[in-house]
Amino acid sequence: MTLWIVDYVAGARGCPVVLKGELDRRWEWDAFAPTPPMGEIPSEYVLTTRHPVIDLDYWGINWLASERFLQICRDFGIGVHPVPVQIIQSGGTPTVKPYSYLRWSEWASVIDLEASSDEADKIYPSGEPAYHNHFQNISVLESVERFVVDETKVPAAAAFLCLDLGHELVCDDDFKRACEDARLLGMGFRPITEYTKGGFWD
Repeated sequence: MTLWIVDYVAGARGCPVVLKGELDRRWEWDAFAPTPPMGEIPSEYVLTTRHPVIDLDYWGINWLASERFLQICRDFGIGVHPVPVQIIQSGGTPTVKPYSYLRWSEWASVIDLEASSDEADKIYPSGEPAYHNHFQNISVLESVERFVVDETKVPAAAAFLCLDLGHELVCDDDFKRACEDARLLGMGFRPITEYTKGGFWD
């Protein structure tokens, strides 16, 4: 089984290195809450950017995605909940593609802690292990030298946010292929086994 980290790749037209802009108001939700959101979907967000063209399909830093990416998630039955946002380009015109912020209910830790070379983070000054706020049995990792996947921990979802990687999106072969076949912009993939993370002082 191969799992892939979904990376943002800048450089194509409409895929800036840094997405510069201002959102008209703060998010009304906890982005790290794993449970499906309840109540009405927040709406009428406006992101005014400093770029003449925005055409990317997935911006993983704050889980901003195009309708094309969202449709692939829907096709795979992935637990993702969109919050529509209108993106205004620097010339004052909205983007051609519709966009949404994504709230995820697919989360998992897939690292084999015994087979991998890793070190858990600790709370200062007590030295107690640090755990994720919404996942009290999953340790925060301070460093990872070698990442080995525990296949028994891999969820059924074709794509999920991986707690071992600081909440980056991870997907399987089928999801990766669907994104590539759709020629989504600004997306790259690397094997999760290539993931490393240095310690705080490294």
